Amino acid sequence: MRELQDIFRLIRERPGPLALATLVRVEGSSYRKTGARLLVDRDGPLRGSLSGGCLEGDVHARAMDALTNNLPRMMQYDLRGDADLVWGSGSGCEGLLDILVEPLHGIPDWMTWIEQAWATRMQLTLHIHLSPEQLGMRSILSQPDAPASGFTETVVPPTALWIIGASDDSRPLVRMAKELGWFVGLLDHRPAFARPERFPEADTVRSGHPSQVLPGLPLDPRSAVVLMTHHFAKDLEALRLLLPTQAGYLGLMGSRARGRKLLAELAGEGIHPDARFHTPVGLDLGADTPESIALAVLAEIQATLAGRPGRALRESGVSLGTP
Repeated sequence: MRELQDIFRLIRERPGPLALATLVRVEGSSYRKTGARLLVDRDGPLRGSLSGGCLEGDVHARAMDALTNNLPRMMQYDLRGDADLVWGSGSGCEGLLDILVEPLHGIPDWMTWIEQAWATRMQLTLHIHLSPEQLGMRSILSQPDAPASGFTETVVPPTALWIIGASDDSRPLVRMAKELGWFVGLLDHRPAFARPERFPEADTVRSGHPSQVLPGLPLDPRSAVVLMTHHFAKDLEALRLLLPTQAGYLGLMGSRARGRKLLAELAGEGIHPDARFHTPVGLDLGADTPESIALAVLAEIQATLAGRPGRALRESGVSLGTP
């Protein structure tokens, strides 16, 4: 997500000619998955990658040809068998890769479509035509069935993280979530704490009691809320309002004893949180500093929203690249 956001920012900011390379098909294994992108100008790569580093130089050279001719082009790299040793010294790219390279002139329509979908927190399915006569043309798919040819990609809105509590221990959580490309909102009932200058990376900072600010939040299944007010009554008030929402993750910062007490209070009111509620919050990473605690919290949110157990990859049978 952050990579695509950065590519869009550069497209808006860079005045010179640009070319975009997109990985549209993988047969076998690859370091990057389909949909990976590389933005280049005449001086070299700007943002993104298509492999473990073995292809980027050649892709850049061919992208310059696309800029000179002002025409998109398809390229295929066969890295199966010993070819991976030739290209990348055993980088892990051991498949057949199809890459679309296209010159960019200004802001393409499809980029605006994606940004509008992000702003409204809607997912968008785009189809890239790969036939010679329509190479690189894009269209929005409204039906679930993709065309038989071409490349289809569904772009989802960024994960939204709402942090309730604007104490200093919220700072690394804000910074690290933004590094992931997430939307970050910060809420606190204390106006002296909920100030934008204290959290310059946050997308929004709001002051108000839970009953004032929570009902209007756009919480959806790709939203996470972490309660870290360190104020028992405010956390309890917030949870009453959050549990009926569609938020995909709810976490409570604090000890197990505090969490049990809060759950007992809710049970006394006939409220029983479901599996979205996590207390204590975070994965067991041995965290003991605000920064490492933020890492543990973000790791648990990522795993939960992705439907993963959050265990070591060597135990899960999957890898970070395409199988």
